[in-house]
Amino acid sequence: MKRLIIGSMMGISIGVTISIIFSLIFAHTEYQPVSPNSTMGAIYSNNLNEIQIMIVAVVIWSLIGIMFSFGSLIFTHLKFSIVKLTLMHFLLMLIIMFPLAILAGWFPLNLSSISTFIMIFIVIYFIIWLIIKKHNQQDINEINFLIFKKKHPQNKD
Repeated sequence: MKRLIIGSMMGISIGVTISIIFSLIFAHTEYQPVSPNSTMGAIYSNNLNEIQIMIVAVVIWSLIGIMFSFGSLIFTHLKFSIVKLTLMHFLLMLIIMFPLAILAGWFPLNLSSISTFIMIFIVIYFIIWLIIKKHNQQDINEINFLIFKKKHPQNKD
């Protein structure tokens, strides 16, 4: 339950922050939680009022946060290699994120926008993977150093 709530709150917080930044850049004087230039943004604008659009956006941001929060549980399955787990995680995140991104109005539904979304997703995933890999390597090095010190108490370094 805690993971669900934290994931939801993180998704909403990040979603609101990003939507404010994009509104400042593209909408200038008004707040738009969903781009009206996207396919879903146009559908929402034509059929919903501003409060309803905001509710839809918050629900989608919450689902994105929950997805990433629970997605990390894939790495608890120790019977698979880290390569297989990473590939499974990547594919699962992309498969779930793609329809949520469409519903969130992040891009219009055309081949070029979909291709751009997938490329951006791959780049961001790879950057995050590199950061986590570096952090985990530092943790491993620290643990190995502590084990070495425990086995060799005469060495001070």
